[in-house]
Amino acid sequence: MSATKLLVLGVVHLSGGAHGYQVRYELQSWGVESWAKIKPGSIYHALKKAAADGLLTEHAEPGNSGPERVLYRATARGRDEIVELVRDGLRRTHDPAMLNASIAMLPMLTRTDAIAHVNERVARLEAELVEQAKWWEHPNRDIPEHVRDQAELWAGHARTELEWAKRLSKRLSEGAYTMADDPGSWQTVPDHLKVRF
Repeated sequence: MSATKLLVLGVVHLSGGAHGYQVRYELQSWGVESWAKIKPGSIYHALKKAAADGLLTEHAEPGNSGPERVLYRATARGRDEIVELVRDGLRRTHDPAMLNASIAMLPMLTRTDAIAHVNERVARLEAELVEQAKWWEHPNRDIPEHVRDQAELWAGHARTELEWAKRLSKRLSEGAYTMADDPGSWQTVPDHLKVRF
């Protein structure tokens, strides 16, 4: 649910306000069903839950020759929640959907904050690989061979992810992306000039 919550809040906020179908259309265009395992129905559920939790406001608008539509806008609490979710997704290992969602919303962080949390991920992955290496030095002989192969697969994923995270940290340090504290970021662009999906 965290990946869905993050992406829904992020799209609403970065657009300056959006209707449910706009959020769904935007996220589907990003292919979230495959990399974040988000179904269209969960998008609407996340919008309503975020509004109930005070993370979004709801504004009824007359529909074009139809029923009223609801325009969602992020509250200050909603924006704070986005930042916390991005930080958590960058730090947390073994949750690919949350990592992908965090990368999609990476510009919500300041550059220093993003680098710090990516570097925390690097440290966690390095520690996990050290523990994995210790396990391989003295493996439990009762563990089935196929479980050992699974552990080898995880270690391979972790090594690849570790190299990726180090490159991301370096790119951020070199100025990649427009981050929250950069000119032209979501924090410096007035709402009326934000992208409308």
